[in-house]
Amino acid sequence: MRTRPTRRVRWLAATGWGALMVIAACGDDDLYAACDSAADCSPPPETEAACVDKGGEGFCSWFCSDDGDCDVDVDDDYHYVCASFEENPDMYCFPSCEGDAGCPGGMECRSTGGGVDNRKICFPS
Repeated sequence: MRTRPTRRVRWLAATGWGALMVIAACGDDDLYAACDSAADCSPPPETEAACVDKGGEGFCSWFCSDDGDCDVDVDDDYHYVCASFEENPDMYCFPSCEGDAGCPGGMECRSTGGGVDNRKICFPS
């Protein structure tokens, strides 16, 4: 005789799959590490960590004033650009998808949404 799963079991299964899908969609975990504050981030040496807010959740980056501040020794294959993010006037470094640069799986090329100086960046899809 087959029993029906309880409401709690169905909820746990649904939330487990949902969490797995979110994790899988995040792309490179090191690229946009989750944070609650800048203290949770490990930016490149000689940079100031930033925990950037996106819909009530934070992700790690570092502050900049121009693209040269993003041209630091980072252990990945991305070219970084300096841009504001959405409505926040501060400037941060992001992996670029401008020109012919593409984004890895789990990432999409999107606008920073930072006003008139929007840049194209790789961001979790």
